[in-house]
Amino acid sequence: MHLSCSSLFLWEYPLYDIMDILQKAGINSVEFWAETPFFWMDRNNETTVAQLIEAISVMTQGCTLHAPVMDLNPSSYNDLVHEATIKETLWSIELASILNARVVTIHPGKRTAHRKPTNEDREKFMKYLEISFKKAKGSGVNLSLENSMPGVQSMCSDPGEMKEVLDQFPGLFFTFDVVHACLNSPQTALSFISELGDRIINVHIGAPHNGKPHFPSHYEKKMDIILQRLRDSGYKGDLTIEIDDKIYPGQLTREEKIKELKSERKYLESIFNDID
Repeated sequence: MHLSCSSLFLWEYPLYDIMDILQKAGINSVEFWAETPFFWMDRNNETTVAQLIEAISVMTQGCTLHAPVMDLNPSSYNDLVHEATIKETLWSIELASILNARVVTIHPGKRTAHRKPTNEDREKFMKYLEISFKKAKGSGVNLSLENSMPGVQSMCSDPGEMKEVLDQFPGLFFTFDVVHACLNSPQTALSFISELGDRIINVHIGAPHNGKPHFPSHYEKKMDIILQRLRDSGYKGDLTIEIDDKIYPGQLTREEKIKELKSERKYLESIFNDID
């Protein structure tokens, strides 16, 4: 089992500093978000890609990759946005192959309007998955679909719908975002584990707080029962710390972020006994 952290928690730092901070916190793997600013803004520069390869090479447990999702939606009414989402995901699969990433996480579609998804919305999502999964399979890259936050326009925010989608794509994995599930209910999170535990390859760890996602889980320990169930299910994939630094009253310093990551790591190590 690999303990990792989303690079977006350290969005304000250059690539080498991100890896250095993680290592100082005792974390030796990274979930690299393609939209991490110091990379994303100059991503088409060969030197920038080379710098990313070099930066990640110091992580002894390697990396996973999160495909671009900001401003994108595979089910968008806007065909240009739909096509851009496909294009960016295919690009991220190519990047994952270069980085030897264990998995690429993608997001489900959602209806553009704040209304229940239509058949047309779902058809666009299926088209996106077909194209992306074919590319990943041909590239030898593991592709994994993350459960959405609950909402009227969301897809794949409950175990039943996620299972229906995954069953159509044998070999497509599941990135289990614990917080997204818990925003519905803790029982929803437990159901994801019991119904889809054999498809989980990556887990995003955090806690809901005052109705908002991605609070550090070590503060209130409210995630214990879910994480213990995940452990007892025999899960051996990636555990990815995902913290939104906007939940703090002010911008954290470098040392404060290291301290937060150390506390989160120690909390997870107290539950899981085989973290590398």
